[in-house]
Amino acid sequence: MMNQLRSIARHAPVLLRPRLLIASLIAIGLATTAVAATADDAAPPSVKPVATKTADAASASTLRFQTITGSGGVPLNVVTAGDPRKPPILLVHGIGQSYVSWENQLRPPVTDEFHVVAFDLRGHGNSGKPWGREHYTDFRHYAGDVQAVIDATGIDRPLLVGWSYGTLVVGDYLRAYGAGGLRGIELVGAYGGFTPPPPPAPAAAEMAARLARMRELQASGNLEDNIAAARDGVRFLTSREMPEAYWERAIQLSLMLPGYARRWMFDRPIANVDQIPKITVPLLVNVGGKDGSTPEAQGRELVDKVPGARLSLYPDSGHSPFAEEPERFNRELMEFARAVLR
Repeated sequence: MMNQLRSIARHAPVLLRPRLLIASLIAIGLATTAVAATADDAAPPSVKPVATKTADAASASTLRFQTITGSGGVPLNVVTAGDPRKPPILLVHGIGQSYVSWENQLRPPVTDEFHVVAFDLRGHGNSGKPWGREHYTDFRHYAGDVQAVIDATGIDRPLLVGWSYGTLVVGDYLRAYGAGGLRGIELVGAYGGFTPPPPPAPAAAEMAARLARMRELQASGNLEDNIAAARDGVRFLTSREMPEAYWERAIQLSLMLPGYARRWMFDRPIANVDQIPKITVPLLVNVGGKDGSTPEAQGRELVDKVPGARLSLYPDSGHSPFAEEPERFNRELMEFARAVLR
């Protein structure tokens, strides 16, 4: 979707500049890839993973919370569920949301078999919201945060699952650390910058105008404008009509991400095509058939480039198949996890 927006920008009025359009749609978690990366194989910033408490074996349905120190000293809110002695799955959410997005994966039946770990990205939810562009533009911070969570929770070579912007964080991790510390990768709702630009989206000018207006409201100092933008933006998360409580919570989570963090999170290179050779562990790609940000053809091209990779299509779902079809998603997640974590 990121690159679709670049195509949109070429057909939209001059005032709808590509960066404005990109920031608008990314701010609701729908983009995949755009500009070429400029930094590769640089050492991650210093990370001191210090957990405030540890978790013993507990009920699979019990959520356990801890605060750890992420890259650059940013506090990260981490949640775990399931028996820590069981094989680990690490979940990374999308922009403007939180660990709460994975509510259907942080409970049985998934937690009956696996130790599931999730966290709020920097700037999101109950994690720290540092001021300073460098906290959001350096890929090494996102990679370092993931490594800090792995170290602090003691999980050994997890299955790393990324959704939307979280797929870019997967790419950041590969760029900084490679796949040696993982046993599998799952991409959901985006292609992590591992694909080239998709073709132009239909109704380009209409969407461009809507996104430009949404971006204007997000940047406003008027909280009523921010709320209006959040209410419009969360409707891109699914193609299915969800319970009202789902929408209200998604809006609340969206408003917990400061405007400055939204801007800076995409003022950075996000293309990871050059990292495909580093995907040396099993790869599963989930595609929502009604998600405009993940053209099926591009997903199939990606899995064709990675030995043994496969694609799972959800024809009737949009950007969030784990929330739209949780029973099927959990079944396939568990099947994949059994195969790679054995």
